[in-house]
Amino acid sequence: MTIMSALLLGCNKDIIDIAPIENNTADAFYQNEIEVKQAIVGVYARLGRNGTNTDFATDYYWLASENRSDLLYLVEGTSAQNDQLELRKYLISPNSGTVSSIFGRLYSLIKDANSLLYRTKEGEYTRYRAEARFMRAFAYFELLRSFGPVALVTAPIENKDAIALPREDPKVIYAQIISDLEFAAANLDKFYTGADAGRVGSVAANALLGQVYMTMAGFPSNDASAYPKAETVYAGIIADVDARFNPDYSKIFILANENKNDIFSIQFASGGNNTGSSLPGYITSSPSSGSPFPEWTYATYNLQGQDVRVDTMLVNRMKASGDKRLMASIDTGYWSSTNVATRSWVTRNIVTKFLEKDNTNTRIKAWNDFPRNFPIIRPADVYLYYAEALIVNGKAGAAKPYIDKLRQRAGLAALTAGPTIDDIKEERKKEFIGEGRRFFDLVRWGQASAISTLSSFAQHYHSRTNGQLPTAKDLLLPIPQNELNTRNNWNQNPDY
Repeated sequence: MTIMSALLLGCNKDIIDIAPIENNTADAFYQNEIEVKQAIVGVYARLGRNGTNTDFATDYYWLASENRSDLLYLVEGTSAQNDQLELRKYLISPNSGTVSSIFGRLYSLIKDANSLLYRTKEGEYTRYRAEARFMRAFAYFELLRSFGPVALVTAPIENKDAIALPREDPKVIYAQIISDLEFAAANLDKFYTGADAGRVGSVAANALLGQVYMTMAGFPSNDASAYPKAETVYAGIIADVDARFNPDYSKIFILANENKNDIFSIQFASGGNNTGSSLPGYITSSPSSGSPFPEWTYATYNLQGQDVRVDTMLVNRMKASGDKRLMASIDTGYWSSTNVATRSWVTRNIVTKFLEKDNTNTRIKAWNDFPRNFPIIRPADVYLYYAEALIVNGKAGAAKPYIDKLRQRAGLAALTAGPTIDDIKEERKKEFIGEGRRFFDLVRWGQASAISTLSSFAQHYHSRTNGQLPTAKDLLLPIPQNELNTRNNWNQNPDY
């Protein structure tokens, strides 16, 4: 059975799996608010560990996105799981387990959202239905920009029908995404706090809607009419976004401020309950046991990833300008031991903004049990997307305050003239180090420029790592081969 068809069988009583309730069929579930609330929490859980060793942020935003951008490079001679290396070297195949996992996670989220929406009525449980529609829109948005056209399903479906579905026109998928986000924006509170902190609100729905429009405006849709739509959406939420802006960049990622300075993030917690983040485990390579960062992490910590480091040229440029975002996002080295007499300094530019630097922490139980949330949308996203839309729409003067706000927080001077798209590109690259934004930015800014930028980077850092230079095919991931094996109406993405 294909990943998608298996996951979309929401109407099959034997397959629905709303945790943590056991032995409930789909038809017997969704009978009261407690069950519906459990169901929507289960939808969110699809982005976490969800019974696996890694979480969605690690697989998707780090390995399959940031790892393929011009922010991170692979050190020659490193060793790691094949998928990780092949993604960085542009050698990934349709048989990749990581790619299959990403595809499967997103469709399992859609399946769960569809089940909730199908089995609850319009006019009841409106908040939970709105959250489900937000999450479904999010999943389709990520599928579309990473895999291209996919099957569109908005209700539970039988296997025989699922495998017959075509790859839908992106315009149709975008229309569904927009409809879902508009519904969510109209039926959620702006933000949720207390026990509901981390749940999406209307500001998150509108922020994602604006991002959808900005993506539609770029490659490959190239829909210029989307720019003014994005501007309008962002103008409506900018005051609420301001309320979440932290003037100290170094304080954004600390545990004490989680769900206070972001708009939508994947939630994680330590404690050995399968709810921790695996992302810090992929910072850089290490022995199979023991910590490469003894001053920061407990003795039994070990890493799973290859030796991936931050672009040295970018680091040097940020150092020269005194950009405060540099040291808040990465470290340029670490001590090899806690023994002051024998330790040595290891020079290495690595992303550490999600690493909990506390070698006395006994709550963290494993390499994939870190507590830091992963931000999907934060105020800087809105500021820079909004500024970009304003510039394209001929309102550079109105865009300047939003760029200056980020620059001044970073310890940089305000711009001396009206901002350009090049200013946007530079700020986005520095602002979101390690957060999985850069690859998608390059793609939407144009096919030719994306390939040129990625190729130049690969030539500079990877000339001896047995990889290949990226081509147009590498701007999308391959459709998993196990999806194609049972279909006769889907073609693989070109050149895979």
